Amino acid sequence: MRAIALALVALALLPASALAHATLQQTVPQRGAKLDKPPAEVTFRFDESVEASFGALRIFDSKGQEVQTGKAFHPGGKGADIAVKLKPGLGDGTYTATYRVVSADGHVVSSGFVFTVGEASAPSESLDQLLATGSKSGKITTAALGVARALQYAAIALGLGTLIFFLACWRRLGVTSRPFIAKLERLLLVAGILGVVSAVAALALQGAVGEGATFWSAARPDTIKEVLGTRFGRAWGIGAALWIIALIVLATKPLRPRGEPRVVDPPPEGEPALVLAGGAASARGTAPSGAAATIPAPARAAVPVSTPHLVALSVPLFALVLLPSFGGHTSVQSPVAILLPANLLHVLAMSAWLGGIAVLVFALRAATAELEPDQRTPLLAGVVGRFSAIASIALPVLLLSGVVQAIVEVRSFPALLDSAFGRAVLIKVMVAVAIIALGYINRQEILPELRKAAADDSTPGKAGVLLRRTLRLEFLLGLTAIAVTGALSSYAPSVAESSGPYATTAIIGPARLEVTVDPAKVGPNQLHLYLFDRKTGAAFEQTKELDVTAAMPSKNVPPLTLNSHVAGPGHYVVDGATLSVKGKWIISVTDRVSDFDQYQTRFTVPIQ
Repeated sequence: MRAIALALVALALLPASALAHATLQQTVPQRGAKLDKPPAEVTFRFDESVEASFGALRIFDSKGQEVQTGKAFHPGGKGADIAVKLKPGLGDGTYTATYRVVSADGHVVSSGFVFTVGEASAPSESLDQLLATGSKSGKITTAALGVARALQYAAIALGLGTLIFFLACWRRLGVTSRPFIAKLERLLLVAGILGVVSAVAALALQGAVGEGATFWSAARPDTIKEVLGTRFGRAWGIGAALWIIALIVLATKPLRPRGEPRVVDPPPEGEPALVLAGGAASARGTAPSGAAATIPAPARAAVPVSTPHLVALSVPLFALVLLPSFGGHTSVQSPVAILLPANLLHVLAMSAWLGGIAVLVFALRAATAELEPDQRTPLLAGVVGRFSAIASIALPVLLLSGVVQAIVEVRSFPALLDSAFGRAVLIKVMVAVAIIALGYINRQEILPELRKAAADDSTPGKAGVLLRRTLRLEFLLGLTAIAVTGALSSYAPSVAESSGPYATTAIIGPARLEVTVDPAKVGPNQLHLYLFDRKTGAAFEQTKELDVTAAMPSKNVPPLTLNSHVAGPGHYVVDGATLSVKGKWIISVTDRVSDFDQYQTRFTVPIQ
C-alpha cells in the first residue's frame, strides 16, 4: 500500500506526457489535396525522429503501381521529416501515399493518405491493401520479436541475479564449495549464451518487422547493418557485445576462490554461525578432522576472489540493466526523468530477486549435498536468511517501480482492459501479488522454522520441503512475469497508441466509396469521403445528397448526424466530427442519387 501511495504521489507530480510512439503531424501535399500538377516529392512530418534508412515510403497511382523513385530521406536533415521523390511525368488521377517507419522506441508505425492530381480516379486498392503490398512479415514475426525480448530479459535477470547472489549472499558466508561455484558458473554461461543468441535474433527480427519481410530474408548482413543504424539496433548490438565480454571473462573462472578465507563481520542477529570444514560449511561448533579452516562462531569469513576478474564480470552485467530502457520506450517517453530511473530500478530489482531464486532452486543443493543431513540446516538458514533480506528490499522496489510505470503508461482503468498493453500490465500485477504472497510465507513462516532447526542441530524437515516447493513456484511466476514483459515491450503503451488516420473502402450502389477518418482518436475528427464511378473510375458526380451518421450501439450512443460539404467532384468532407467515446463506431453513409433512388453502406471505425 505504501508503494502504491508513493506511485500516486509521483503521478500527481507528472507533467503533461508526450507520446513515445511516432505520430504523423502533417503531410506535403496535404491529405485530400487536389493539385493541378504532380508534386516533386511527398513528405511526412512526425512528432519525433523516425528512421529513414530503415523505413519504407511508397506512392501508388490509381492502378496500384508504385511511382516513387530513390530511397527515403530526411529533408534538411530533420529527423522528424521523411520524404521520397516521385517519378517525373506523372499523369492525372488519385494517388495513395503510404509510410512504414520505425519510431524512436523501436516500434513500427504505418498508415497513409490520398491526394489527387487533376481529374480524380478510383484507387484500385484500399489503403490497408496497399500497406500490405510486398509485406511478408506477420503476427508470427512480431510474436517472435517479443519472445526474443523476453529471453533477453530472462538472461539479464539470470546473469546479473547470479552475480548479486554471489556477492551479497554467498561470498560473505565463508563457504568455499567448489560444486556450488561450478553451478553458478554454469548459470552464468547459460545466461551469456541466451543473451547473445536472443540479441542477434532480435536484430534480425526487427529488420524483418521494419522491412515487412520474413525472418530469413532479413537475416542478411546488409539488413542487420541497417538495423544497427537505428536506436533499437545500437542498444541491442551493444547488449550482444556486453554478453560476449561477460562470456570471455567467465572463461577465467572469476568466482573461483583464490587464497584463504578471511574473517570479517559477525552474522546478523538470529542467523546461525557457520564454520568451514573440508572446503564446505559445517554446523556450529568444532569442525571435523581434516577441516581446511575453522572460523569460530560468531565470526564470518569472506572467500577471497580475484578482484580485477570480478570487476571485469560485474561491469558488463550491470551495464545490461540499461538495455530494456534504451532498446524500448522508457528512455524516450515523457517524462523520461521518472520512467527511465523507474525502469532501471525495475530491471535491477527483478534481477536480484529472480536470479537469486534461480540460484536457490538450481545451485544450492550442490553445496548442501556435501554435508551431513544435520549440517545442512545452518547453511540453508544462513543463505536463505541473507537472500530474504535482499528480497525484502527488491520486491518493494520491483512493485513501486512497476506501479509508477503502469500509471504513467496506462493512465486509466478502462485502458487496463481495452488495450493489449493494459491487459499485459494487469497480468503482471496479478503475478506480482502471488509472488509477494509467497515471499511473505518464506520470510514469516519458513525462515523462522529453519533457524529454529539450525539452533536445535536438526534437519530442515518439513520447512525444507516447503521452501523448495515455494521457491520453484516463485521461479515459475518469475518466468511468467518475464514472458509478459516481452509481450509488453512489443506493444505501444496505452497512452502512446497511435491508430493514425483510419481508411477503408466500400461499395455504395454504382459508386466506390473511399473513406479516411483522421486522426481516429477520441475528440474532433475529420472525414474525407471520395466517390468514384465503379465502371469508369472517374469522380462520381450523380450524388444529390450525402447523409453521414455515427453511432455506437455498444455504449448506447444513438446515431449522430455528421454534416458534410462538397470539397470537389465526388469529394465530401465532414469537419469536426466529435467522436467522444473510445471504441468501435458505426459510420453509415446514404447516397441519394435521385428523388427515388438512394444507396447505403456502413463500416466500423475504431476510435482510440
